[in-house]
Amino acid sequence: MQARSFNKISDRQSPFASTVLPKPQLHIQARRVTETQLRDLLRENPQDAVRWIEAAAEADLVPAQLVWGQMLLDGKRVPRNPQAAFTWFERAALSGDLEGRNMVGRCYEQGWGVEPNSQLAIENFEAAALAGHLWGQVNLAQMLMRRGNPADRPRCFELFRAAAEGGTAKANLKAMNSLARFLEEGWATPVDQTGALYWYRRAAELGDHWAQFNLATILHATGDLGAADVLLEQSIARSDDGFRRRVAALLLARSEPALRRHGLEALRRVSLSGRPADVKAYAEAAKYAVSSSETDDATDRLQHLAVEEPASDAAYQPASADRSITSSLAFYLSAISRRLGKPFHINSSSSEGAL
Repeated sequence: MQARSFNKISDRQSPFASTVLPKPQLHIQARRVTETQLRDLLRENPQDAVRWIEAAAEADLVPAQLVWGQMLLDGKRVPRNPQAAFTWFERAALSGDLEGRNMVGRCYEQGWGVEPNSQLAIENFEAAALAGHLWGQVNLAQMLMRRGNPADRPRCFELFRAAAEGGTAKANLKAMNSLARFLEEGWATPVDQTGALYWYRRAAELGDHWAQFNLATILHATGDLGAADVLLEQSIARSDDGFRRRVAALLLARSEPALRRHGLEALRRVSLSGRPADVKAYAEAAKYAVSSSETDDATDRLQHLAVEEPASDAAYQPASADRSITSSLAFYLSAISRRLGKPFHINSSSSEGAL
């Protein structure tokens, strides 16, 4: 969002020096701030910034509404409240803000504060995408792909291509990886392995962990084991636990010690959360990987350990996902398995697919 500059207030000049929160409306109307500046303020002076951001959101400062909504959604520095987060995102969207519209779509997609609704998610992503919002374009293409209608593929391809060619932000990298998948699989054009490798490599070099993993599986299949090993290490180190669970299931199902080592490392990093189920899964995976490397039973158990989510801790349960997401993920992992040379199937209803 374009905005005028917001001058940082020193501690000595801070209006929050007193314990009584002043009425912020006069100050808010006199300034224009960006989400980035609000997040910087939150990091530098969290106690006062939380009060200021909430008050600014109430005073209809849209960037503050977005930051406040994200804080409520994440439960950072405030109690987690997805329902309230959705309300703030919707309020920003109704003011015409495209990021607010995109976040409303995300809430409907993931079931954050509302019942999951794929159609409403698509409609909100569509509105943001048509107005040029980058994440709206990428999220719309992802949702259309999950819907599973081949007639949507040409449009998805164009959305991904436009986003891939548009910059190097996180959304651009996601689009690069997805565009590479389209070219590799020939979903909207003839198969183009050279083009797929170009976009995988470009996104991987810019730090996208899915692109790093995809490129690693291709290099492994073609015999470049050293380069594949480096990319697998990078992808697992720089990613999130959802990604690590997915790739661990593939890597632990292999007989090659190097690939299993990466699978165990993925689960080890997941176990650092300290959740008992994660710690137990890592310990059992290590035992099976070492003692039963060639048995079908061990392979099945390793895959199960890698993809199952802890069921005992409701606070860590992932957002609801519809069956189309699970289907998309199964298709995706099957494509990777073809490169690695071993079939893989997934039945988890809580996993979200990624192109």
